[in-house]
This record gives sequence, structure tokens and C-alpha cells, in this order.
Amino acid sequence: MIERRTIEALLKVNGITSTAKEEEIRSVLISARWNENEIGTAFMVLKDNITSKETHVDTLNKVFNSDNRLTSAEITSLLGIDVHITRDDVENLEYKRVKSERVYGWLTFFLAIVIALGIMSYFMYVDRIGYFSERT
Repeated sequence: MIERRTIEALLKVNGITSTAKEEEIRSVLISARWNENEIGTAFMVLKDNITSKETHVDTLNKVFNSDNRLTSAEITSLLGIDVHITRDDVENLEYKRVKSERVYGWLTFFLAIVIALGIMSYFMYVDRIGYFSERT
């Protein structure tokens, strides 16, 4: 989680205050090799309420801008309820998801074969060829 004091310390080392122009702050953060999401988060943190000192912006960026999983502590801080999820629970759910995807894949494959054979048989019947031909 990006904290206000971390950003202010980085800016102070580079001789800039947190009230400086956005371009100056952005150039310092880019030179520190921060990506665009982190820079946006930093600006949100700098504009955030000074008295609270705690922001959930980093966790929200993790939810909306990436594919990373949230820890149970992050979920608890976002929702305000106790959530206890272990890595084993996540791996078990992942295994079930992969297994169900495999089953649906095979089911789709066999259904496609049955439909193709049905259509082929219909056209063979209509044209009186193959098994449906009249042998004289």
C-alpha cells in the first residue's frame, strides 16, 4: 500500500514538496521508475485527507486495474468484515474451476460432433446417397 509519508519522503529527497506542480512530481516519480497506475495512486494519496493518514487506494487499484489476488486482510479492510481465506481454499477453488472448464470443453466437443453427424445424415437422406441410397 502506498502511504503518504513514503511519497513525501521520496519527494523530499529530490528537493520537492508535496504541494509542488503535478509535472514536477510526475517527473520525480517517473525517474523513480513508478508505473502509471502507481503515479495515479500517488496523486490520489497526495490529494487525500491529511488527517486520516490511511488510504485504501492501492487495494482499489489492485481490484480494478490488475489480475492480482487480494489477501484476506485487504478484503477485510475494503469491506469491513472479517474474511478468512487460506491459500489452500484458493487452490481448491482453482482446481475445481479448471476441472469444470475441462468437462465443459469435452461436452462442447461431443455436442458439436453429434450435431455435425446429424446434419450430415439429414443431407444424405434428402439427396438419397450413402446409407439412404436405393440400390437396384
